[in-house]
Amino acid sequence: MAPLDSVTTVSYFNLETLLKFVLPKLLTMTLVSFAIGSVVGAVVGWLATLIWRRTQRGKDLSRSGRWLIKPAIFGSFVGMLLIGMLPIEANPASRIGGPYGGLWFLLMFLILGPLGSISGAILGAILGANLPARIKLPKLMGIVLLVTYLLCASILYVGLAPPAVVISTPPNSGPFPVVAELTGYDSSPKDLALSDNGQQLAIATVRYSEDQVEIWDLPSRRVVHTLQNGPSGSATLRDILASLGFSQDGRELITAAVQQVQVQNLANGEVRLRLDGGEVAYPMADNKLVTLAAVDAWADKPEPYNLKVWDLTSGQLLHTIPANLAPSERVNLPIAVSPDRRLLAFPPTLYNDQIQVWDIPNHKQVSSLVSKNPAGVLSLAFSPDGQQLAIALGQGPPLSIWNWRSEALVKTITNAGRAEQLYWTKQGIFIGSAGEFKVWNPQTGEVLHTLDLQPPSDSSPDSIKLPLGPSALSADCSVLTAYVPRQGIRVWQVGEPAKL
Repeated sequence: MAPLDSVTTVSYFNLETLLKFVLPKLLTMTLVSFAIGSVVGAVVGWLATLIWRRTQRGKDLSRSGRWLIKPAIFGSFVGMLLIGMLPIEANPASRIGGPYGGLWFLLMFLILGPLGSISGAILGAILGANLPARIKLPKLMGIVLLVTYLLCASILYVGLAPPAVVISTPPNSGPFPVVAELTGYDSSPKDLALSDNGQQLAIATVRYSEDQVEIWDLPSRRVVHTLQNGPSGSATLRDILASLGFSQDGRELITAAVQQVQVQNLANGEVRLRLDGGEVAYPMADNKLVTLAAVDAWADKPEPYNLKVWDLTSGQLLHTIPANLAPSERVNLPIAVSPDRRLLAFPPTLYNDQIQVWDIPNHKQVSSLVSKNPAGVLSLAFSPDGQQLAIALGQGPPLSIWNWRSEALVKTITNAGRAEQLYWTKQGIFIGSAGEFKVWNPQTGEVLHTLDLQPPSDSSPDSIKLPLGPSALSADCSVLTAYVPRQGIRVWQVGEPAKL
């Protein structure tokens, strides 16, 4: 990846924010305010007219004969917009669905609606009664309406626009150059994914209870695709995202929800395939896809979860590889995919010390490794050339390195620590735990480098280490990305791009 300059880029533009957030809110506010303002304004205007005419008896006939219904309706409409609806619609809480969001909206509406509509109607009637003859009411109403909508649009934009996401290049202070840092996300992303060459970064986030996926083109520093589900009130377990992955050619994004795997065409954003599976999905070579799904997803009783191999072109189920996982175990199954995406390694059950290696395009098991230190497998990683496999145990060290072809143990790193996340590049084996990545030499078993994944304020030795956030390594083992708590998403160049 070519080095990026340090110019800052913001991912949200005025037109997108106005179309997505402001205009729908303005339309809702207008309809509700017109309906309520017409009724309240008519009642208040009629009463105000009667009172006004009684007080003006024997005085200026041109003034005492005025009807105050029209200015009262207009005042009630404007008051409902500014007092009854704007504080509700401009609050980000208005975009949170569910029963609590509905209860909050109802409570605020019951308080602010009468206040805005009645006070606006009274003010409109007073101004209408005392309006000098030289001032034309339609012209005044037009000016007030224009100012009101400009004010509403500005406040809605400020209140509802998502935080600006900024991409920049901080000064390099570690062993690997930071090619990009994205800041402005208000919470930890749900998942990260890199294209095979590390040029594109997919980020799954939740904004106002909506799942959203942004795909950044890192060299050009811009968002090239945005995929979004509906509000949480309309989303099902087939829509709530859990993980992401790019197809091998980078033209499609595979999104794994809780109960369904979707294949989306990035050119038009359409869902091309909906496949059985959930939580995780692994794009493989020769246009194959591996999902983790129940033997019978519609069974009355919980069924074991196995690996299913699909044809990405047709969506046809090709094979099923036994894993025999309980429903509660499926998200914790450690799985490794080789850099060329042909091999997949996993333990046949969650707490099994045996590791099976499968050639997915040819659908055959090519190796079976048995650990000498039974403790359950925590994480796996293939070497950059795909010839070796690193196995991390659940209890922590040792980290073992195997030649999967000969099924022989090659190296044991006894002090590697607990590998919550595990990657292998030409620069070494990246072991993520306790808020940092340590890079180990697979030949000597020595620590080469350390990447601190803590916010700057928590970088002191005595501070409590925050847990690791999502991370990802590109298939060519050249780019690593990880979430740094309360800081943002950082992207490192950890190797030269490889031809896979």
